[in-house]
Amino acid sequence: MREQEELIAFDKAFGLATRVAEAMATALTERGLNTARAEVLYVLHNQGPLVQRQLAQALHCTPRHVTTLVDTLQAADLVHRTPHPTDRRATLVALTDHGQNLASELDQSRREAAHAALGDATTTQLRHFIAIADRIIDHVGTAEGPAATDKTG
Repeated sequence: MREQEELIAFDKAFGLATRVAEAMATALTERGLNTARAEVLYVLHNQGPLVQRQLAQALHCTPRHVTTLVDTLQAADLVHRTPHPTDRRATLVALTDHGQNLASELDQSRREAAHAALGDATTTQLRHFIAIADRIIDHVGTAEGPAATDKTG
Protein backbone atom coordinates (compact mmCIF):
# COMPACT_ATOMS: atom_id res chain seq x y z
CA MET A 1 0.00 0.00 0.00
CA ARG A 2 2.76 2.47 0.97
CA GLU A 3 4.69 1.74 -2.23
CA GLN A 4 1.57 2.45 -4.29
CA GLU A 5 1.03 5.80 -2.51
CA GLU A 6 4.68 6.73 -3.13
CA LEU A 7 4.22 5.95 -6.82
CA ILE A 8 0.99 7.96 -7.04
CA ALA A 9 2.65 10.92 -5.27
CA PHE A 10 5.65 10.74 -7.59
CA ASP A 11 3.40 10.57 -10.66
CA LYS A 12 1.51 13.62 -9.36
CA ALA A 13 4.81 15.49 -8.99
CA PHE A 14 5.71 14.56 -12.57
CA GLY A 15 2.32 15.75 -13.79
CA LEU A 16 2.71 18.97 -11.85
CA ALA A 17 6.16 19.58 -13.32
CA THR A 18 4.83 18.99 -16.82
CA ARG A 19 1.88 21.37 -16.39
CA VAL A 20 3.97 24.12 -14.81
CA ALA A 21 6.65 23.78 -17.51
CA GLU A 22 4.02 24.00 -20.27
CA ALA A 23 2.34 27.05 -18.72
CA MET A 24 5.71 28.74 -18.19
CA ALA A 25 6.85 28.00 -21.75
CA THR A 26 3.63 29.46 -23.14
CA ALA A 27 3.92 32.63 -21.03
CA LEU A 28 7.57 33.08 -21.97
CA THR A 29 6.98 32.44 -25.68
CA GLU A 30 4.33 35.16 -25.66
CA ARG A 31 7.09 37.52 -24.49
CA GLY A 32 9.66 36.31 -27.02
CA LEU A 33 11.65 34.34 -24.45
CA ASN A 34 12.54 30.78 -23.62
CA THR A 35 13.37 29.33 -20.21
CA ALA A 36 17.13 29.90 -20.45
CA ARG A 37 16.79 33.54 -21.51
CA ALA A 38 14.18 34.21 -18.82
CA GLU A 39 16.50 32.68 -16.24
CA VAL A 40 19.22 35.18 -17.21
CA LEU A 41 16.74 38.03 -16.72
CA TYR A 42 15.64 36.56 -13.39
CA VAL A 43 19.21 36.25 -12.07
CA LEU A 44 20.19 39.76 -13.16
CA HIS A 45 16.92 41.16 -11.76
CA ASN A 46 17.61 39.59 -8.36
CA GLN A 47 21.40 39.89 -8.16
CA GLY A 48 22.18 42.97 -10.23
CA PRO A 49 24.96 43.23 -12.81
CA LEU A 50 27.34 40.27 -12.98
CA VAL A 51 30.39 39.27 -14.96
CA GLN A 52 29.66 36.44 -17.36
CA ARG A 53 31.62 33.94 -15.26
CA GLN A 54 29.39 34.72 -12.25
CA LEU A 55 26.32 34.49 -14.44
CA ALA A 56 27.42 31.05 -15.68
CA GLN A 57 27.87 29.90 -12.08
CA ALA A 58 24.44 31.24 -11.09
CA LEU A 59 22.84 29.47 -14.06
CA HIS A 60 24.85 26.24 -13.64
CA CYS A 61 25.94 26.28 -17.26
CA THR A 62 29.08 26.86 -19.29
CA PRO A 63 30.51 30.33 -19.90
CA ARG A 64 30.22 29.66 -23.64
CA HIS A 65 26.47 29.11 -23.27
CA VAL A 66 26.17 32.34 -21.27
CA THR A 67 27.93 34.22 -24.07
CA THR A 68 25.33 32.95 -26.54
CA LEU A 69 22.45 33.85 -24.21
CA VAL A 70 23.83 37.32 -23.52
CA ASP A 71 24.42 37.93 -27.25
CA THR A 72 20.78 37.04 -27.96
CA LEU A 73 19.42 39.13 -25.10
CA GLN A 74 21.64 42.07 -26.07
CA ALA A 75 20.33 41.92 -29.64
CA ALA A 76 16.80 42.12 -28.18
CA ASP A 77 17.82 45.17 -26.06
CA LEU A 78 17.19 43.30 -22.79
CA VAL A 79 20.77 43.33 -21.47
CA HIS A 80 23.91 45.29 -22.15
CA ARG A 81 27.59 44.79 -21.48
CA THR A 82 29.71 47.43 -19.76
CA PRO A 83 33.34 47.47 -18.68
CA HIS A 84 33.89 46.29 -15.11
CA PRO A 85 34.77 49.31 -12.95
CA THR A 86 37.79 47.69 -11.25
CA ASP A 87 38.84 44.79 -13.51
CA ARG A 88 39.59 45.91 -17.04
CA ARG A 89 39.66 42.28 -18.22
CA ALA A 90 36.04 41.71 -17.14
CA THR A 91 32.74 42.82 -18.59
CA LEU A 92 29.57 43.30 -16.59
CA VAL A 93 26.21 42.15 -17.89
CA ALA A 94 23.25 44.24 -16.73
CA LEU A 95 19.61 44.65 -17.61
CA THR A 96 18.61 47.51 -19.87
CA ASP A 97 15.55 49.55 -18.93
CA HIS A 98 13.54 47.34 -21.28
CA GLY A 99 15.02 44.21 -19.68
CA GLN A 100 14.31 45.55 -16.18
CA ASN A 101 10.69 46.26 -17.13
CA LEU A 102 10.28 42.78 -18.62
CA ALA A 103 11.92 41.12 -15.61
CA SER A 104 9.59 43.04 -13.29
CA GLU A 105 6.62 41.99 -15.39
CA LEU A 106 7.73 38.34 -15.24
CA ASP A 107 8.18 38.59 -11.48
CA GLN A 108 4.68 40.02 -11.06
CA SER A 109 3.21 37.30 -13.27
CA ARG A 110 5.01 34.69 -11.17
CA ARG A 111 3.56 36.16 -7.98
CA GLU A 112 0.05 36.23 -9.46
CA ALA A 113 0.33 32.62 -10.66
CA ALA A 114 1.54 31.50 -7.22
CA HIS A 115 -1.35 33.26 -5.53
CA ALA A 116 -3.90 31.89 -8.01
CA ALA A 117 -2.67 28.34 -7.50
CA LEU A 118 -1.86 28.42 -3.78
CA GLY A 119 -3.58 31.44 -2.28
CA ASP A 120 -6.27 29.42 -0.51
CA ALA A 121 -3.86 26.79 0.90
CA THR A 122 -3.17 26.93 4.61
CA THR A 123 0.29 27.73 5.93
CA THR A 124 0.58 24.14 7.14
CA GLN A 125 -0.33 22.80 3.69
CA LEU A 126 2.23 25.09 2.07
CA ARG A 127 4.94 23.98 4.50
CA HIS A 128 4.16 20.31 3.84
CA PHE A 129 4.18 20.89 0.09
CA ILE A 130 7.54 22.70 0.30
CA ALA A 131 9.03 19.87 2.37
CA ILE A 132 7.84 17.19 -0.08
CA ALA A 133 8.95 19.23 -3.10
CA ASP A 134 12.40 19.72 -1.52
CA ARG A 135 12.63 15.99 -0.90
CA ILE A 136 11.81 15.20 -4.54
CA ILE A 137 14.20 17.86 -5.84
CA ASP A 138 17.00 16.55 -3.63
CA HIS A 139 16.50 12.97 -4.77
CA VAL A 140 15.87 13.60 -8.45
CA GLY A 141 18.81 16.01 -8.66
CA THR A 142 21.36 13.47 -7.44
CA ALA A 143 23.45 11.17 -9.61
CA GLU A 144 21.42 8.24 -8.24
CA GLY A 145 18.11 9.84 -9.15
CA PRO A 146 16.14 8.58 -12.14
CA ALA A 147 16.02 11.95 -13.89
CA ALA A 148 19.47 13.34 -13.07
CA THR A 149 20.68 15.76 -15.71
CA ASP A 150 23.66 18.00 -16.36
CA LYS A 151 22.64 21.53 -17.25
CA THR A 152 25.56 22.61 -19.40
CA GLY A 153 23.68 24.41 -22.07
